[in-house]
Amino acid sequence: MRNVDEINELLRPLARVEPGQPDSHASGTGARALLASIAAQEPGIAAEGLGRPRRHVVRGPRRLVLGLTAAAVLATGIVVGPSLLEDGRGVAVSYANSAMEILREGSQYVARIKDPFADHDKYTQAFHAVGLNVNLRPVPVSPGSVGKILGMIIAGKGSSRPDPEAKPDPSGPRINGVPLTMETTPRGCRPGQDSHCLMVMRIPAGFTGNVDVRLGRQAKPGEEYANFDSAMAPGEMFDGVRLRNGRPVDDILAEARKRNLTAVFSLIRTDKKTGNMSSFQPLPADRVGPGWIVWNAWQVKAGVIRLLVTPERLPENPFYEGSAPPPAS
Repeated sequence: MRNVDEINELLRPLARVEPGQPDSHASGTGARALLASIAAQEPGIAAEGLGRPRRHVVRGPRRLVLGLTAAAVLATGIVVGPSLLEDGRGVAVSYANSAMEILREGSQYVARIKDPFADHDKYTQAFHAVGLNVNLRPVPVSPGSVGKILGMIIAGKGSSRPDPEAKPDPSGPRINGVPLTMETTPRGCRPGQDSHCLMVMRIPAGFTGNVDVRLGRQAKPGEEYANFDSAMAPGEMFDGVRLRNGRPVDDILAEARKRNLTAVFSLIRTDKKTGNMSSFQPLPADRVGPGWIVWNAWQVKAGVIRLLVTPERLPENPFYEGSAPPPAS
């Protein structure tokens, strides 16, 4: 029975593969990570990880047991539980579940998102397994924003309050001065639609604070976009349309028709005392006159644009004088 106990102790800090998942096959990523972890194990590491260091370890038999374990893994293809690989200090450097896999590569953790529609708790679980307090929340966006970071809040060591006068960093948001990057692989693929398309997120390994990230994912049919206020950005629904000075409804409806878009309307309500926007009220199209003024446009979902209007021309565009409240759900 001693040999069985020995094998059980050796397996505890090694990678585990979730049954029934693609990685559970002998050729899968999880199985390969497990084999790599077995090959990388140094004598005594497994015992140290258990908190009961052994002074007398026979090197030869341990190597033999490791080799037999590796052969058993390749033969069976699965070990119960999520994939988790630790280094000699008990710090996880690799983790995989059905939603994503994370691997330490040099000074970064590289997270590969396999299922962009998974519950966000799956991503949090994976990041926590490697010691990162990252709350990743994929949200539905227009095709041009898939794989992009919509917003990030950093707290704790390495974080700082952004300078409101500073220009956005073209390299993207940073943690401890190192860019937090997102990309799709293969480049230009569509996560959630192309079967081999992954979103890849890179995070500095030394980060010890907390970060909340909103990440754009492919919207399901009929699902509303989280990046509703990006309609006039490059590559989006109303790319090239200018509304800073306000334009008549008739002009903007012509733009919508050219782009095969259906327009819906919301009435801008302003505070009589301050003149600031106070709310938006959905408005039937038959109540909107052709001479009403459009001050902004939001993309709702595929094929639908929302025009924000007033019956009369205002002294100035309210969207350029402060932040607009979010649309009513």
